Amino acid sequence: MPGRRNAGPVDNSLCRRCQVVSPVITVRNEPLCEACFRKYVFTKVVKRLETFRVRHSEPGQEPTLLIPLSFGAGSLSLLHILSEHLKTQTERTGRTGFKLHVLHVQNDIESAQSNGHQELLEKIEARFPTHAYSTIPFSGVSSLPDLPSDASEENNRLDTLLATLDSATSQTDMLQILKRKLIVSFAKKTNCEAILWGDSTTRLAERTLAETAKGRGSSLPYIVTDGTSPFGIAFYYPMRDLLSKEIVSFTSLIDPPLVHLVLQEKPRPSISMKNTTIDDLMRQYFESVEQDYPSIVANVVRTTSKLQSPALSEVEERCELCEMPLHDQAPEKSRLCYGCIRTLPSAVG
Repeated sequence: MPGRRNAGPVDNSLCRRCQVVSPVITVRNEPLCEACFRKYVFTKVVKRLETFRVRHSEPGQEPTLLIPLSFGAGSLSLLHILSEHLKTQTERTGRTGFKLHVLHVQNDIESAQSNGHQELLEKIEARFPTHAYSTIPFSGVSSLPDLPSDASEENNRLDTLLATLDSATSQTDMLQILKRKLIVSFAKKTNCEAILWGDSTTRLAERTLAETAKGRGSSLPYIVTDGTSPFGIAFYYPMRDLLSKEIVSFTSLIDPPLVHLVLQEKPRPSISMKNTTIDDLMRQYFESVEQDYPSIVANVVRTTSKLQSPALSEVEERCELCEMPLHDQAPEKSRLCYGCIRTLPSAVG
């Protein structure tokens, strides 16, 4: 690529781009040193946020962007990169193009998984102190007005709903839908202009095949691409050009490292195929594929980004649960999309 290095013979024992120091990582067949790798990652992320450059904002009226923080490598790396980007904007212009609000959804459904989250959040706030931070419980979805449940007591609505689902895939699907709705609700209440998701290329590829298998293929243009979403707020995926393994490497190759702030997933116990979710299968598949065939992962996401759907202004009806456009795919008299009908088989009789 023009501008990467001086013309002339390439020394393969040195970083492919700077040709000065030894490489520490190979990125898609390109050996890079730490500095060039960090620049590679920063550039991939920042170019996705051209909409929020300083010249596009009014002083004192900078838009607020929400980052849902899962303590995973993706959302933490995104927070680090944008924090550094805001510092650069301030140094160059005296102001920034946007502000950040960091949201953590606490998993109070399984309290054991929440141990240590507060301590991690305090460390993250101390490292990135210039942003706003909020924590909300996942059980807050019980207060959402359109939660499908017949429970008479609000506190039991979520438990009642999950108990009606007859498979692990349906339960995971429902939890993902509700968490997204909860985050969107918070973003609107706090007047955020957009939500910045920390999903990598690998994660978006997983979602593409998983959602298709669950009967939600028509929703893909709205949940894996940048731009206006059916929820009335813009979605952006600044990490979409980076593989999961590249992001994990990034957390250990910056100074100081981020790796100690990443919540490591505990090894999953062996479970029968009957209880394995579609999402788990797709995750296992792409974790394997990205090691040796990263171009396959990137092609899945690249192809999905080309999908076309009617403009949201032309959509007349939306699913009552996931809020995605129906596109005439729902059975007669149903106000749920095909994917939600599969998740909630008792919703249609």
